[in-house]
Amino acid sequence: MQTLAKWPSPSELSFSDGRDSETGIPNSKEYFQSVLAWGKENGAEEYFLVPLDEWVPTSQLLSTLPSYPIRAQVEIPDPVTFSYLIPPVLFGKKLCFWTSDEKSLTDSYFRVLAKIETSEEQLCKIFEEEIHSIPEIVWKEEEKHSDSLLLERKLWGKRENGKRYSSSFSLAKAFFVGSLTDIREIYEYELGSQSSSELENVILKFLYKRADSKYFSLLSALGKGGSENGFVFKPKIYFSFGLQLLLLVCVLAEAYEELVSRWIEERPPLKDVLSKLEEWTERESHPKTEAGIEAIFEEKVVHLLDKYSDRSDRFLLKRLEEEYSHSQKRVSEHFQSRRQELEEKLIPDLLSQVESHSKLSLPEELKIEWEILGKTLQARLENFLLERKNLLNPEQKGNGKTPESWNVLIGQRSD
Repeated sequence: MQTLAKWPSPSELSFSDGRDSETGIPNSKEYFQSVLAWGKENGAEEYFLVPLDEWVPTSQLLSTLPSYPIRAQVEIPDPVTFSYLIPPVLFGKKLCFWTSDEKSLTDSYFRVLAKIETSEEQLCKIFEEEIHSIPEIVWKEEEKHSDSLLLERKLWGKRENGKRYSSSFSLAKAFFVGSLTDIREIYEYELGSQSSSELENVILKFLYKRADSKYFSLLSALGKGGSENGFVFKPKIYFSFGLQLLLLVCVLAEAYEELVSRWIEERPPLKDVLSKLEEWTERESHPKTEAGIEAIFEEKVVHLLDKYSDRSDRFLLKRLEEEYSHSQKRVSEHFQSRRQELEEKLIPDLLSQVESHSKLSLPEELKIEWEILGKTLQARLENFLLERKNLLNPEQKGNGKTPESWNVLIGQRSD
């Protein structure tokens, strides 16, 4: 599926007041009709009902799903239950509605976010004041990228040193926008906060320290570097952005839960809140050892994801197999594309240069320079031929069930 996409803002959809009083979800018929009207205004010609488990949809997937023409007063296909976790998306002339699927990565992600929000609500009651401690995400991309969702949707905040910075995204919006973005375009993303409250800042310091000390190896495997105000990551191109964020928010959910648990257990006076938080932060100083991709396969990480996303199916291991298949396919496509480029352009062009070089003779004062050029051309040709040879049979071992199979695949990637 193409990178650029459109989705409706709340102001572009029209609903009556007939929303669910607890969830705020609109009447499904109104939702359906309003989105169809928006899609039609924006050039949509057909719509699809896509299971949330297939987010982000590929063109190949859409070609296998039933499509329906967009016209006025159309009825909802029966039976269908819409998912409201992410907005409907328009890819060109194709409008995608999302149907409910409790087993998707997206469902899991938003269940974890709900737990983080619940923990923050508990902290508000404990501290007897309103706090906003949930981090947000900003990422950088190189300005040379023209197919940028940040540009297309005016979601960038500033430009600096050849990089384009996104606006500050909530964890929910970061998941949605980041999933639609080619992960190779995200140079770096940062978890941080714009809070000016001393209490919120101290809470965040505890959360980051707890996350870092408890799951340092996992965070390192996800590309974490250092930062004074939060976490900075260079995303791994062989994992989907959604999976990387899911693991990250699970780590944060554990840190929030630990903070609430400690406060309930020790019940320090409210006047000591800042000093007590600082004391707990200092106490979080476990040994830090990097373990590479092996850290993602650790049993405690598998259990962490299942616990905070309300699962019991060891979802992470299943998802890693899926991600491995997708990554392996991209490697194979890269190999084929590069081999075609070598055989059809680079090698023939260089052979022509080598042949031309051998037929020309230059004055004596240029002879040494001419010989150096010839050797350079020959060395480049040898390198191209060697690269072509290695591209003929890319090594494919395993199916993503082990760190070893991932390490082989990662070693082959050059994108």
